[in-house]
Parts: sequence; structure tokens; C-alpha cells
Amino acid sequence: MDCVFCAIGSGRLPAHLLFEDEHFQVILDIYPLRPAHVLVISREHAPYLSDLSAAARERLLTLTERLSRALRACGYGVGGINLLVNDGPLANQHVPHLHLHLIPRRRGDLPALVWRTLTRFLPFGRQPLQARLEREADLLRNALQRES
Repeated sequence: MDCVFCAIGSGRLPAHLLFEDEHFQVILDIYPLRPAHVLVISREHAPYLSDLSAAARERLLTLTERLSRALRACGYGVGGINLLVNDGPLANQHVPHLHLHLIPRRRGDLPALVWRTLTRFLPFGRQPLQARLEREADLLRNALQRES
């Protein structure tokens, strides 16, 4: 079976693509924990951070900082952004392919975050979510172009 992130990277599966370079693709999470929940996905199939090439590891934090600026410019995560890498299955890594989550936070969002964590893979509410993801993708793509 093929990896879902490899399939996205090769164009065989759709995604809300925000940015790409030789090392990474940046997409919106289709099961977001918070609005504008972004994933930085390695183009290399590297299950663990230690499997990622040195060049990609060096680029990761620079790209993450650029994404953080773009998120904040759009009003997401102004007070804080969780940067999360689940490195291996025991660390709750659902897809064995290196990816970093940027989860914008705001004051008082913990109850909604916990609820979404527990229910994120359930099928209800998908239509309104797709429309929201499209709006967020357009907004963030424009902000990333300004951040280049």
C-alpha cells in the first residue's frame, strides 16, 4: 500500500497545497485541530526525523518560521502556534512519513481543541469544513507569497 503523503506529493491524491519546494510540500490538514492547521510534509519518504536528509532537516525550521509569519499575518496563532512532530507510531504518528504540524492557538481554545482531538476523524461536518479549508488555503497562499 502506498503512503498517503507520497500520493499527495506525486499528485495522485488532492490536497489544499499552500507551498512547495524541493524538500517539502505545505498543505492544510484535512482533519484540522484548529483553523489553519498546516502540515509541512517531507518530499522524501522518511518515517522518522532521523531518516530525513541533512539538507531537508536544515530547511525545516526556516520554512516553519516563514509559515508562522504567514499564519500570524492572516490572524491565526497571533498569541501562539504549536509546532508538533510525532516521531514514530508510539508518539501518535498516524502516517509513517515525516510531517510537522503548525497548529494556531488562541486564548481559551483548549476545550474545543480537546473535543476536536477526540472527534477529528469522525465523518460529520465535512461539507462546511471543505468550504472553510478553501477560504483558509486562498488566504494563506497569498500571505506566503508576500513572505517570500
